[in-house]
Amino acid sequence: MPEDKEFYDIPEVLENYLAHRRRPDNPNNALERPLFLELAGDLSNLDIIDLGCGDASFGKEALLQGASSYEGVEVSEAMFDVARKTLVGTSGKVHHESIEKWRAKDKQVDLVSSRLALNYVENLKPVFQEVYKSLRPGARMIVSVEHPVITSNFASLAEGRRTTWLVDNYFKPGARMHMWLGSEVTKYHHTLEEYFDLVYYAGFELERVRESCPKRDNFLSQKEYERRLRIPLFLFIAARKPK
Repeated sequence: MPEDKEFYDIPEVLENYLAHRRRPDNPNNALERPLFLELAGDLSNLDIIDLGCGDASFGKEALLQGASSYEGVEVSEAMFDVARKTLVGTSGKVHHESIEKWRAKDKQVDLVSSRLALNYVENLKPVFQEVYKSLRPGARMIVSVEHPVITSNFASLAEGRRTTWLVDNYFKPGARMHMWLGSEVTKYHHTLEEYFDLVYYAGFELERVRESCPKRDNFLSQKEYERRLRIPLFLFIAARKPK
């Protein structure tokens, strides 16, 4: 992939991704979304920043639930355009910039979210520091990432639909390249300990840690539900800025 072209700006990738999201029992809707919304709770009257907002569907949902404001940050130009269309008719805004270059205003929001976007960021320390700066005292950060047991090694994904999951090179952080949605993508592996240290050293109080344990009601297929019981796909971290 050319370095000046974002992964989701490749037309085939965007098309495959949107088709993936429409697929019954896709992991984003069956595993990530329900648990993220459970952790987020009541969104009424909240000012929200969403890092790596994708299509900004969370922003539209949050505003419909009574959020005071929503600002998404999205680096992909193609996904940025999708997000703007999603937010038409709402007060929501989206900014075309990378998570790494995003700079917070001091104490501006009540919630910072990031859903399955931080795996594309190599150096997370300054990102967590900016998130901390942006939050008002007592405000929260909720992030979801691909679970470290998944990002440690993508070799088993090369076979197509996974039937086994290989954990290897776990304590070697850094880039992992693999084929996904028909193109090569680079993601960055961070261990569980690294994520907790990022929270701790940024100054947060850790609130909850969750893994993507599936619930049967969120799946149409019994077979897919049982498959998702085998290994956690996602890790969720909820933390609060001290008052």
